[in-house]
Amino acid sequence: MKLKYITLCLLLINGIVFGQQNTLKRANAKFNNLSYVEAISLYSNLVNDGYGTPAIFENLANAYYYQSNYALAKVSYDSLFKINKKVSVGTYYKYISVLRNQQERKAAQYWYAQMLDLYPTEKQQATNESQLFVNSEKLSVEQLAVKSVDFNSNFSDYKVAYLGEDKIVFTSSRDTKKRFSKRRSWNNEAYTNLYQVGLDDKDSLVSISKLKGSINKYYNESSAVFTKDGKTMYFTSNNNYSGRVATDSLNNVLLKIYKASFNGKRWGDAEALPFNGNQYSCAHPALSPDEDYLYFSSDMEGAKGASDLFRVSINGTTYGEPENLGGSINSVGRDTFPFVSSENILVFASDAREGLGGLDLYYVDLTSNKQRVYTFGAPVNSAFDDFGLVYKTANQKGFFTSNRKEGGSGSDDIYQFQGLAMPKLKDVTVHVKSKGEKPLIGVTSVRLTENTNNGVTKELTVRAQKLTLFNVEGSKKYQLEFLNDNYQALTTTIDRETKDTITVYLTEKEPVLTAVDLREFVNLAPIYYDFDATEITQESKLELEKVVLIMNKYPKINIDVIGHTDRRGPAEYNMQLSLERAETTKSWLVERGISESRITTKGFGELKPINNCVGTKKCSEKQHDQNRRTEFMIR
Repeated sequence: MKLKYITLCLLLINGIVFGQQNTLKRANAKFNNLSYVEAISLYSNLVNDGYGTPAIFENLANAYYYQSNYALAKVSYDSLFKINKKVSVGTYYKYISVLRNQQERKAAQYWYAQMLDLYPTEKQQATNESQLFVNSEKLSVEQLAVKSVDFNSNFSDYKVAYLGEDKIVFTSSRDTKKRFSKRRSWNNEAYTNLYQVGLDDKDSLVSISKLKGSINKYYNESSAVFTKDGKTMYFTSNNNYSGRVATDSLNNVLLKIYKASFNGKRWGDAEALPFNGNQYSCAHPALSPDEDYLYFSSDMEGAKGASDLFRVSINGTTYGEPENLGGSINSVGRDTFPFVSSENILVFASDAREGLGGLDLYYVDLTSNKQRVYTFGAPVNSAFDDFGLVYKTANQKGFFTSNRKEGGSGSDDIYQFQGLAMPKLKDVTVHVKSKGEKPLIGVTSVRLTENTNNGVTKELTVRAQKLTLFNVEGSKKYQLEFLNDNYQALTTTIDRETKDTITVYLTEKEPVLTAVDLREFVNLAPIYYDFDATEITQESKLELEKVVLIMNKYPKINIDVIGHTDRRGPAEYNMQLSLERAETTKSWLVERGISESRITTKGFGELKPINNCVGTKKCSEKQHDQNRRTEFMIR
């Protein structure tokens, strides 16, 4: 009897375990197929039954995260990180994003520090000293006027695209209200279609209708972009235009980018672009200003994170090989929804960068040599998902999408803004040389000032005769003052007309001449005087003729004639006597044709003896004679 009981218990346990394993298998399949509604239900049942493993908590949290249900995502992430901290860097970023969304800033900072300890390569590089002060890492948009558009519904409305000058196209699941609408397992809303909105000259709603043609089919169509002539559209859809839904090896329905044409009335002739694949997704196309490149998001081979930004060249009806935009732009998370402005400013959304939570909006100047990524402040970014920003540079107006609660109508809503002044950034390399191409001597510092009323000054240092200024705003003017003790100060400006590379030349300072005794250049004997006398002796006249000869030979030489006395007599009297001796010598030289302007006179009295005849010390007559003299110093 006991044996039967034990056998029965084992069968029950095995049945429970088998049931749990079967549920987990189905949950994982739903998760991999992006069927998050069903996956969440299955994972939640397992957790409620006490079968909560790190893998289950991670998938459950990620499913909530991808649905933008950050409150419930946090509950599962909390459970995950209590039992396992060695998770992927992508999961860390999602958890940190969720914590920011839930206003738990200290916790977000704590787990960010934990992530850096586990993944030290994620630590941000130190800011280069010559990166300009005018743009910090956040674009200031506090004064931007933002409002919800009139055509939002109670369902998902997102990703605006411009169609000509008076229309926009957006994505919506508003067909959810229809009873027999096909629903997405992602969030149980209807599959999305493309809608067209007519706008008046004030960008106010005129009319709204579903985009006409064969492109709005049974599955998702979204994220369109149009050529300037309005005849070609690139858009995102499920991989279903071959007549049946195609899946990857994990049975996932993937996304592809399609191209359609306008015949004057309707859109049709949709065809998948050749760089799409059946084992990865391509989505959210955007065109470069010259329409030579198509930008998009994909998890194709070479992607660093959950999705990266790529571009592909458009060569008529053919396309180049996809290029990853690189590690300076792409992150370990989702980098998606690109838009390129008329000035080649790339705007995109990411969930793995420092921001306010969820997907945040960022921008980078594609023409800059150092492509640094900047983020927007509020009210563009929020603690929720913010993405799909488009704008026109000319009128500074545009749209973006957000699932923020304040001012929203559905799960995703479109917001309109005006007054966005996006900076045009470039890098300027300044080569600093001396005239004559000689190597610079000493340290050259640069005082950099923005030419505005509140211009801030920054001190930089030239290294290896070169200075690179990163992220210079083309719409502003800056003053550069070059300072070096060995060169004359030089001031120049940089503005929108400045080339990417410029050269400035510093002029060496004229050497400061120190007074030099004329006796070092000619065999000149001392000019001596009799005691208490100012008259020039006959012997001294012979020596002064040498001075005349030198000054005539070198007309640029100027001299100081300096008189001295011995210490006998009152000091005040001796000072006057020494000056009179100098003046007498000057007059003698002027009488012989030397310009008076080339001669100055000084008298030092008894203050500068040339021997030890000082103080109260007894001096010989010879020592007194030596101190009664006149000197000639070249200047």
